[in-house]
Amino acid sequence: MNRRAIEGVLVQAAIDLLPPDVQRALLDDKAFIGRWRIATTTSLALGKDGPSFNRSQLYQSIRSAIRDLGSVISVDDQNGRTWQLLAEPRDEGVAFSLRTKEKHYSLMDHSALADDVSVRTGWFERMVPAIFLDRESTQSWLNRLRQSPLSDDEFAELIADIELTPANVFRALRANMEQVNVDVTTLVPHDRRYYEHLVGRLGQSATVAEYVEAGAKPRIANLQGGESRQGFSFALLMCSAGAIAECVQIDAFDRHELVQIYEWLVEHGDPISRVGAVEIALSHLDVFPELGPLVERIVEGLLLDDPEDDGSSFALLCATVVMAASELARKRTLGDAPPFYLRQAAIAHASLVIRAINEARINIASVTRWAQAMGIGQIYFLQGLIDLRREPRWLPDFVGADQLRFEFIGRITNAAGRNEGKIKLDSLRKLLLGPDSKLAQAAQWPFPHLPGPMEGAVASGRPYPDDLLRAVRTALEADRLEASAFAGLVNGALLFDMQEGMADLAAGALRRVRFSLEDTDDKGKNFSLVGGLATLAAVTRSGDLADALRVLTRVMRRRKRLSGDLDEELRIALITAASFEDLEEWARFAGEWLTEIAFETSDKNAARAFLPKLRRLVKMEPMLARHCASADAALDAFAH
Repeated sequence: MNRRAIEGVLVQAAIDLLPPDVQRALLDDKAFIGRWRIATTTSLALGKDGPSFNRSQLYQSIRSAIRDLGSVISVDDQNGRTWQLLAEPRDEGVAFSLRTKEKHYSLMDHSALADDVSVRTGWFERMVPAIFLDRESTQSWLNRLRQSPLSDDEFAELIADIELTPANVFRALRANMEQVNVDVTTLVPHDRRYYEHLVGRLGQSATVAEYVEAGAKPRIANLQGGESRQGFSFALLMCSAGAIAECVQIDAFDRHELVQIYEWLVEHGDPISRVGAVEIALSHLDVFPELGPLVERIVEGLLLDDPEDDGSSFALLCATVVMAASELARKRTLGDAPPFYLRQAAIAHASLVIRAINEARINIASVTRWAQAMGIGQIYFLQGLIDLRREPRWLPDFVGADQLRFEFIGRITNAAGRNEGKIKLDSLRKLLLGPDSKLAQAAQWPFPHLPGPMEGAVASGRPYPDDLLRAVRTALEADRLEASAFAGLVNGALLFDMQEGMADLAAGALRRVRFSLEDTDDKGKNFSLVGGLATLAAVTRSGDLADALRVLTRVMRRRKRLSGDLDEELRIALITAASFEDLEEWARFAGEWLTEIAFETSDKNAARAFLPKLRRLVKMEPMLARHCASADAALDAFAH
């Protein structure tokens, strides 16, 4: 046996010792398989309890059946039972079936395996319009199909690409809902291709504006190319920001069809699609006034929806977004994509899940409670805190049901203001316009003005008012510095464009009084204060305020002015760490703060509960490992 063969045997033996999920990952890696010449046999099963076949043998039989339409081809399953394979012309395509005397299975059209190029490409060109495969994938596969017959692996990859389109994923979701066969793995796909089909490709986009132009807008145009209702409905899934909703067109629809679409949204739509549809309709009411009553129904429903109720569409949206985002983070499905793109993918997919739930008429409250009980919210929360380094203006709390509702109220208010002249229906004007409107009465300052899911790295565009700045300066320069003196800065951190000089004011004031503040007996208010200052430090990228805030928190901790909750201080530490955009500086600052609280905790139960969170955090962001090693050791020793 030569050296190469010996190495192959050793690699195979090593693989056999690995956990099953690691084995599957390696055996799915074509480069790895090819390098070590590992022999693999792929099986295909028909349904949950159906027969299994050697993939290569089955595909060869299908190729033979295509060559000789109408002739029966025999193929054995892996239990030795012989099946009759038949391919028959039907309509424009080919119908495939497998049967024995007892059982019969209909197969999807496998014409892509044909030797004849016209058969392959004809099948593909008929398939694409129904599944809305994106243009890049469509052209790539069409070029490949024109070259030569597909190998087994290429055909499997093509079918996977097709199955990962939103249209097919939705069908699978709906089927699972109807069979009450649901778990996280069936609800949240773990293939990047699906999310690229769903929300468009990220490509080289580093900002939301670049993604909208290069990813979202072309994908929406692709979806609406056929002027179909379904393409429009899939485009609405992407409307997690008003700038994306502006890319969706309705001019090509006739009035009757458009009314039907909006009636479907009223009955079965998800919250994201509804708010996007409202923004779109408001900008077209001069052309389509018949949409006015439907917009009214959608907005009335939104305002009546109680986010505190598990049966609320907002509670369900919150739960499904957390579930989807957690799974994407846990599996690193989107790699190192910017946080806004991960949120866009999670929100769009959560919205598709909600559509499936609505169409299956499943009790919303039961699904909300089930999703909340899965215990994956911690992954979402920690990933959100990690992501603040890149997008410091969007806190993970903002996915809460109440804040999502306020976000939508703000978007609709802005859209109504932009299109006031187009709103002629008196009842709709009364609902949307003016300080006494139901919409205005439902808004609570400042929540509709907080950053949305796509605005984590986008400045508000509102300068900090000069009169407020003068008042803040006066309060911070007082001889006795009270906690309330920071209110103007804390409250404005996410509402205005805050400059680093404003953060320097806060840092200077803290050092001037040696971190001794008046009126700090209320631990809850103290937590709000340091949390607000942490956000100010993050959005201004002020390392000076970050350092000062760490000292202030230490002083308050030792004087028992904070609750002592390690989770709360973890949150403050990671928000403050977002002051440092450089990954190494961020990891150092966060690691040193977490190490400090690990050494100072005196509650063994708290230490036991905190240690798994710290380890999960390090696993999610390995750059923290060397900076948190001492914290891990201290907590482990103390807890045991």
